[in-house]
This record gives sequence, C-alpha cells and structure tokens, in this order.
Amino acid sequence: MKHYIIIILFLFLYHNSYSQSERKHIREGNKNYNKKEFGNSEVAYQRAVRLAPKSFAAKFNLGDALYKQKKYDKAEQQFKTLIESEKDKTKLAMIYHNLGNTQMKLTQDLIKNKKVKEAINQVDKAINAYKKSLLNNPKDKETKFNISYAKWLKKQLENQQKQQKNNKDDKNKDDKNKDDKNKDDKNKDDKDKNDKNKENKDNKDKDKQKNKSDKKDSDGDGIPDKTEKDKNNKPRDTDKDGKPDHEDNDSDNDGIPDEHEAGNNPEKPKDTDNDGIPDYRDTDSDNDGVPDSKEKKSPKYVRISKEDAIRLLEAIKNDEKAVQAKVKRAKAKAKKSKKVDKDW
Repeated sequence: MKHYIIIILFLFLYHNSYSQSERKHIREGNKNYNKKEFGNSEVAYQRAVRLAPKSFAAKFNLGDALYKQKKYDKAEQQFKTLIESEKDKTKLAMIYHNLGNTQMKLTQDLIKNKKVKEAINQVDKAINAYKKSLLNNPKDKETKFNISYAKWLKKQLENQQKQQKNNKDDKNKDDKNKDDKNKDDKNKDDKDKNDKNKENKDNKDKDKQKNKSDKKDSDGDGIPDKTEKDKNNKPRDTDKDGKPDHEDNDSDNDGIPDEHEAGNNPEKPKDTDNDGIPDYRDTDSDNDGVPDSKEKKSPKYVRISKEDAIRLLEAIKNDEKAVQAKVKRAKAKAKKSKKVDKDW
C-alpha cells in the first residue's frame, strides 16, 4: 500500500455557501497546507469550523491536517464525526477512504510495537472502511488498491499470530518432556530440536527477507525497487539527477509521476511504444516526437487530489463572485455617470 500509505485522490463537489470570515480561514489553512505547515493549517481550519460548524470543507480539511501531523487518533475521530451527519455518497466515499487510510496508519504503529492481535483488529476496521467507501463509489481504483493491500496485510498478521501460538505450544511441550527424560537424552533431544528449529527459522527468515526485498518500494510509486534497478540489481538513475530511480518519484524528470506512467500493473511497468524502455523512464513514451513533459497536461495524465479539488472549486467560486461584483460596480458607476452628465 502506498501510504500511506498511501496517495488519496477524489473528485469533490462543493455546494455550501460560507461566510467571508470562514472562507478566509479555509484559504489560510489551504495555503499553509500547501506549504506543508500542517500545524498552522490545523489552527486555521479549526477557526473555520468554529465559525461554521456545518462546513464540510473545513471539517474534512481539518481531518487531513491532523493526518499529516501523524495525529491519527484525532484524525480518525474527525472522520467518524463527519460520517454521522453526511448523506451525500460522493462525500461519504471520500470520508471512508480517508478513515481507512488513517486506520492503516494506526495498524502500522501497532505492528511496530509488536501488538499483533491489536493490529489485526485495527486492519479489520480499515478494510470495513474501504468497503463502505466502495459501496458509495464502486469505481474508485485507489480504494480498490488500498483494500487489497489491507487484506494482504491482515493475512500476514494472522500467519504471524499463528506462528507465535505454535512456538508457544512447542515450548510448553518441550518443558513437559524435559521432566520425563534423563539428562543425557534431554541434552541430545534439545540439541537436535534446536538445530532443526534454527534451520527452519533461517529458511523462513530467508524467504521473508526475499519477499520483503522483492516487494520493497522505497519511493512509494508502486513499482518495486527490484524492477527499477538494472538486471544486475544495481541502481539506475535515468534522469542523472543524482537520485536513483527506486528513490525518485519521477525517474525521467518529465513532470509525470512514475506511479501514473507505470500503468495498472506496476510490477510490470507499461511500455506504450514497445521500445523496451518503460514509460516511467521514457521521455517520449508514445514515440510521437512530442516529449511527455509537453503532453503531461493531457487528461490521460492529470489526476486531481481531493484537497486540490476542494481548493480549485473554491477558487473558481470566489473568482466568479468577484467577477459578478465587478460587473455590478461597473453598472452602478455607469448609471451614476449617466445621471450626472444629463443637462436638464
């Protein structure tokens, strides 16, 4: 999963009208958010919520700001509160998606603390959130990807829990056998068993390390590091910027993220012109003579995030209001001038 996790993408329809002060705080929050000053953006969104407690944009953005600060418990509660009063399917899909991402982060924290049982319960919550997101928006590819990753992670955790139980049972059994054997037999049996367990553990560690290595994705673009390296498993730097491809979100520096150019199966990245060079490393992926960097504004490449959509639609709305106000002032001025110029 991209985690992050994971990248969160949506199309957001915005209908409510807000007070000038509330819009001011939301704009301030968005500005700070874009500058990655998430603490300041949180404060601005909270001010907007106090002025307009029913503002979906302010409350939703507040949840995002909390998430970005790794305040996952608070972010989870914020998204849950939004669900209670929301009926719109598009918005519900967005909320449940973000809730699922937040719960996945909480799962990761539990794994780091070796709390396997609690992690399984938490990842179950994330899976349920993604399911509800898909019920409201069945076509969302990002949610489909996230729920697949969450189910895979749950399976790994369950296997780990089972292994821990087996190890505990084996230990208890060994302890009982020790009382029934003499010292020489005990030492021999313990040695044989330890050798066998060590061999099994070494084999499992090797398999685990190999799987981890095969699936490792340092730059979170969905393309495994192993795929982004050359045949000798050595780092490749396509755009010669000093950052190897497996740590570079835009390997060919064409302005299009690798995750978009990789296609539906990042483990086997897309090669549009079949020239042996995958699109994420090809500055002219369709071989039409026009660099991808000049085609990147094409709808096939552009994907808008939920935050950007909110801000874009808000900006359009504000611009439209400004134009209407300007037109009204011009009309009023023209009317006034006309009256003054008349000579009765």
